Amino acid sequence: MTTPIKEQITVLLIDDQSIIGEAVRRMLSPELDIIFHYCSDPTEALDVAENCKPAVILQDLVMPQMDGLLLVRFLRSKDVSTCNTPLIVLSSKEEPVIKAKAFELGANDYLVKLPDRMELIARIRYHSQAYTNFLKRQEAEALFKAEILRQAAYIEQVGKVTTAASDVERDAFQPDALTEVAKRSDELGQLARVFTNMVKTVKNREKELESLLRAYGRFVPHEYLQFLRKKSITDVQLGDHVSKVMAVMFSDIRSFTTLSEKMTPKENFAFVNSYLQKVSPQIRNNHGLIVKFLGDGMMAVYPDGADDALAAGVAMFRVVENYNNERLQKGEQPLQIGIGIHVGHMMLGMIGEENRMQGDAFSDNVNLTARLEGLTKFYGVSLLISQQAFEHLTNPELYQLRFLDRAIVKGRKEPLAVYEVLDAEVQELRDLKLKTQVDFEQGLEFFTQKDGLVKAKLCFEKVLSINPADKTALLYLQRIDMLAKQGIPDNWNGVWTFTDK
Repeated sequence: MTTPIKEQITVLLIDDQSIIGEAVRRMLSPELDIIFHYCSDPTEALDVAENCKPAVILQDLVMPQMDGLLLVRFLRSKDVSTCNTPLIVLSSKEEPVIKAKAFELGANDYLVKLPDRMELIARIRYHSQAYTNFLKRQEAEALFKAEILRQAAYIEQVGKVTTAASDVERDAFQPDALTEVAKRSDELGQLARVFTNMVKTVKNREKELESLLRAYGRFVPHEYLQFLRKKSITDVQLGDHVSKVMAVMFSDIRSFTTLSEKMTPKENFAFVNSYLQKVSPQIRNNHGLIVKFLGDGMMAVYPDGADDALAAGVAMFRVVENYNNERLQKGEQPLQIGIGIHVGHMMLGMIGEENRMQGDAFSDNVNLTARLEGLTKFYGVSLLISQQAFEHLTNPELYQLRFLDRAIVKGRKEPLAVYEVLDAEVQELRDLKLKTQVDFEQGLEFFTQKDGLVKAKLCFEKVLSINPADKTALLYLQRIDMLAKQGIPDNWNGVWTFTDK
């Protein structure tokens, strides 16, 4: 059986008498596990102890170079390596007061020199073992404290990961929140790295999706989705629709073909887009949905009715009026637009096929509105509304309206009553139409009577004498001349049939 190797015990003797040093050396030399060091100068004791790292110090209390108790005080200073090293003080005799003072200053034992060899070795081994145990306890405590701190840091960093997960739910996660945790080389560090990368990937995908949805929103507006009761464009299916009574609007630019012939293709697109960017917000601002763009024109619906549609129409003309002022300053031709508004039952939804679909609205009322917008060219007016739109206005008295005609548009059999909205005219022309409105309305009354055409002609001529730009009054004079040449039908009631769109 192998005998366990004893740990070496380093002993430092501090004594000014070399004879004492030699005597102690001889006492300890048979002990193979004890390494003996001797220091005769107490002023060098701290340096010697720092170099040899003793497990036990033997120190004489009476030395000429330094007071022994002062040296004890130095050896027990908190900032030196010997502060906890077992210290056995030596004295030539028993001196209770000195002995007590030495213990008070931190000495561990007291011997009268020269002590018995066996006793000296026993005390050295006892104090050395106690010191070794003390150092092991210190080491264990340091390791335990380090482990506690490591576990605390681990728990704290686990908390950071948990908090990060909560932050993701609240959309408050910061990419650098787990930077320190991610530096770990264990599973927690790997989790932090994977989690951070995952969140970054998800965020990037969310940004891409948001960008994609914004792009889709340019083709299928978010208001359109809301109207169809869909949360996302991905929820829209072919055939989704809503059927109800709504106001519908058609608008376009007058004589656009003439304008476009003077521009290059690139200039045409820039011009149309510039115009649409100016007027389109007025539709959205008044709760309208742009169903589709029709070259230089557009079609829009107003789910809440005629009030929104008419407010949008007037607002569009105000924008165009300001735009024309800018164009005139640049020496460019002003724009004229025409708008028709009607109210009726229609279906709004998605049409097409699985790989290509778009929003649209259709019914006979949609077609009728398109015809109504076309009539603005014949009457020479900016904004027309139908009788149905007029009847759906909450407060028609808020607008300056002029009844124009009862006419049958191409493709229909029933007459359509139409009104001009004077609010959509420039101030000068509006004032002239209001000034001549009594004569105009009287002319309309006579026009419906078979024997009243002569009087009607006088009324419209009077209107034109004041306002030569009133194209509607001129239109009625042309009708009267045509009736005079072709003859008045027996069932004449003033309703006119249009043969052109």
